Amino acid sequence: MKIIVCCKIVPNEEEITVQGDRKLDLSAASWKIGQYDLNALESGKQLAAATGGTMTALSVGGPSALDASKIRKDVLSRGPDDLKLVIDGTRDFSDSLQTAKALAGALKTIGDYDVVLCGMGSSDLYLQEVGIQTGALLGLPVLNNVTDIQPAGDGLLRVERTLENEVEVMEVTLPAVLSVSSEINIPSVPAMREIMKAGKKPVEVLGEADGADANLTTLSELAPEQQDRRQHIIEGDGEEAVEALVQFLKKECL
Repeated sequence: MKIIVCCKIVPNEEEITVQGDRKLDLSAASWKIGQYDLNALESGKQLAAATGGTMTALSVGGPSALDASKIRKDVLSRGPDDLKLVIDGTRDFSDSLQTAKALAGALKTIGDYDVVLCGMGSSDLYLQEVGIQTGALLGLPVLNNVTDIQPAGDGLLRVERTLENEVEVMEVTLPAVLSVSSEINIPSVPAMREIMKAGKKPVEVLGEADGADANLTTLSELAPEQQDRRQHIIEGDGEEAVEALVQFLKKECL
């Protein structure tokens, strides 16, 4: 089985700062693999092991993220046999359909695959649309919120989706596009051996995204208004202190 895992490289949210005008400053933030895509990489690694298959990582983005050797090694240390990139510095890929078009174009170039795995959403935007849109553009079966994947014979996968009040169990004909939930697994930490091997795995740049113009425009992007932490101390440990705490919470509508 040939597995392709799509992963987005995003700014480290812990290093994003808020400017005085409430705009986000990403200039000092380093890059990392999106948290939800770590689940997709882990699922791909497990499925490749179960089927004796191969796993390719695919990422779309700008050169500041994808040219970094550290990021490439991080992706490759998590199970992929190789990494394919679509690098385009003219687009920021904040539009989910734009990203889906770029991924669909890359997948058509790659050509031979059985299943495409995506995270449920990206760590920066979490629109939860890219996997569905990619599958629709390719004309393939699509499922999201997948919480378990198992081989089910030639050309089939047994897939579970955990919904609010029930669990769906389905057989999916391949090729297909699946978006996995963060509940599907706990991503493993790469061992030193895998980190060392990652530097020797092949990386191929497929080119720029072809014709993937944005379909929406961001008019403004403001962080919530920043407030200093308040400290209200209620002394004592009796009923009067409890009542004082209750009244304070009611007053503050907490």
